[in-house]
Amino acid sequence: MTGEDGFRFAAVSLCAVLAGVYSLQVLTSFDPAFNAAESHPWKFLASMFGHSDLEHLANNAFFLGLFGSMYELLASEKAFFATFLLCGVAGNLSAFLFFPESFIIGASGGAAGVLAALAAYRPGKVGMVFGVPMPMWAVLLGYLFINFAGLTGSANVAYEAHLSGMLAGLAVGLRLRSQPYTLKVPEVEPEDSEWRSRIREWEEEYMMD
Repeated sequence: MTGEDGFRFAAVSLCAVLAGVYSLQVLTSFDPAFNAAESHPWKFLASMFGHSDLEHLANNAFFLGLFGSMYELLASEKAFFATFLLCGVAGNLSAFLFFPESFIIGASGGAAGVLAALAAYRPGKVGMVFGVPMPMWAVLLGYLFINFAGLTGSANVAYEAHLSGMLAGLAVGLRLRSQPYTLKVPEVEPEDSEWRSRIREWEEEYMMD
């Protein structure tokens, strides 16, 4: 089953955009990081497309390229972009609660949300966690474990933002699951029907014994 929009490499295109923004950061003084206490409002959204370093970018591009492409294929291009943005916003909102003095940056909230939405929408599809192929429900549990475990450490990673994005993604995936896609069968135009009848008459008269 594929969505109405088909597959248009939306996730891959988004990864290219993220790479472009990071290149802009490296080559110029552009800094999209968001701080809840002092940043301009536009950075609340812009921070979702920037990254702190190349490894950060590569990790999010992997998530979006793999799970985002699966999600786009099963749902739609529009669903993918909407889920990424919604979950990214949910992740950034955690800055007001957990990181009021810190700067946050990255597509991690949106990427984690896409993974969670895919797991809720199609839990039996095969993904990957810890380098092992597993059903998406198990993949989600694996990444939930990683992020909850990260809350106990002191690494400079916004695990709370990841979990906020996942929570929003679960809600989106369950919503999509409650509205199964139905294949639209195109109606046959009257003219097409008439031509089919004429062809059938010609076959019966000249090509059949």
